Amino acid sequence: MVGQANSFQTRLVPKEGMSVRVKNEKGITLTSVIIYIIGMVIVLATIANLTSFFYKNINIEDANYDSTTQYTKFSSLFLYETNNENNYIIDCKTTNENNIKLSYIIFSSGNQYTYTNQNNCIYKNNIKICENVEDCDFSYTFADSKYQIKVKFKTNIIDNETTYTL
Repeated sequence: MVGQANSFQTRLVPKEGMSVRVKNEKGITLTSVIIYIIGMVIVLATIANLTSFFYKNINIEDANYDSTTQYTKFSSLFLYETNNENNYIIDCKTTNENNIKLSYIIFSSGNQYTYTNQNNCIYKNNIKICENVEDCDFSYTFADSKYQIKVKFKTNIIDNETTYTL
């Protein structure tokens, strides 16, 4: 066994005239670790910056979506009301007293649509159907045996005047 142990311990000795090459030590040096950390910090900062821009744009779209939703909800309910057969206008008025605007329209079906600038909401029979409405005005004319109802509807991004025929 002693002979076998010696055979593993033998070293190669270079001959005369031959140079000895030393292998590079493979591994991670402190410099490379610092460079990796700096690179990762730059990448994370860039991703965080892009993400913040993305979420800011999402919040803007949410506000636009809310206004569009409010207008669509009101328009669909009001259109259903105007398409109802044998429906006519009982009363329609807009008043402005002490900087409080009140605009309403009452139909023969018993439904009343009311806007007030006290809380910027539109109600149908005392049930809130729209909010964040800057202005809404109901008016009508009777022409050619039909009612022409004009509704001015204004939110932060929508400024629309629609005429409904009853």
